[in-house]
Amino acid sequence: MRRFFAVLLFPLCAWAQEEDLDRSVRLPTGFTTEMVLIPAGSFPRGAEGEEFDEQPVRMIFTDPYLIDKYEVTVGQWGQYQEATGYQIGEWNLQNTKGRQNHPITFINWYEADAFCEWAGKRLPTEAEWERAARCDDGRKYPWGDGLDSYRSNYFQSGDPFEAGLGTILNTTPVGYYDGSLRSFVKKGVTGEYQTRVNSSPFGVYDMVGNVWEWTNDWYHPSYYVNGPDTNPQGVELSNVKAVHGGSYATDASHIRPTYRARDDPYLKGPDVGFRCAMSVSPGTAVQAGSWGSVKRRPRPISAEEMEEHP
Repeated sequence: MRRFFAVLLFPLCAWAQEEDLDRSVRLPTGFTTEMVLIPAGSFPRGAEGEEFDEQPVRMIFTDPYLIDKYEVTVGQWGQYQEATGYQIGEWNLQNTKGRQNHPITFINWYEADAFCEWAGKRLPTEAEWERAARCDDGRKYPWGDGLDSYRSNYFQSGDPFEAGLGTILNTTPVGYYDGSLRSFVKKGVTGEYQTRVNSSPFGVYDMVGNVWEWTNDWYHPSYYVNGPDTNPQGVELSNVKAVHGGSYATDASHIRPTYRARDDPYLKGPDVGFRCAMSVSPGTAVQAGSWGSVKRRPRPISAEEMEEHP
């Protein structure tokens, strides 16, 4: 069945590679971000023969939407902090000259959600995230079916940012894997590293490895069985959020886009980041959300607080 989907839907993925799907969207500060238009369509969500919660494979339809071409960077997060006055405790660790184009990390789900709202965007659903990563032909990775260590930063992939550079965070700059020959200095020795393009046919980069990415959905192991097949939004409530994509600290067996990891929404990890999405409909305007409304949102109650005040 998956081979049938691949044959039937391949023309759309080929079309995506030829079309100009890029869009420029400005943050409230005027900082330009790049997004990619994902047209309305269906894709075979999940994977056969993998983890039980990735099954069954079902055709899922999504309305058109925009998704960030790259993960949200340190530089973009700096714009957010300057505009809102909100600062994460791990900011000084990441805010260095050489890391402005690296993905921001140590961001919990609520902080990622607030950034996207401030930017006039939102977090992508699991289905939107996976479709942007895999296109519509059932491929296992954004570039095809085989894992390629020259296209992704994962544990022991051999990239120049593996341990030994003297840094705590071993992310790669966003868009690093674009087919360029990259120069680097490691342990005082200059070398070159030939990257290969890691984008999906839609043109979305870094969907495998580098950092785990928050999605909007609450996670449930049987959602792929019972959820709707049109614009699925996840279960109404759970105790963990779905994250996708793997990271520089994730082994090769868990960085496929269909793998459904889950984390406490308060988790702040050195390999957890995010990207934003945006709904597209006739008359849609790209406008910044009000930071005041973000601050006035009811603060989420933790599990510990619920036990103390039932």
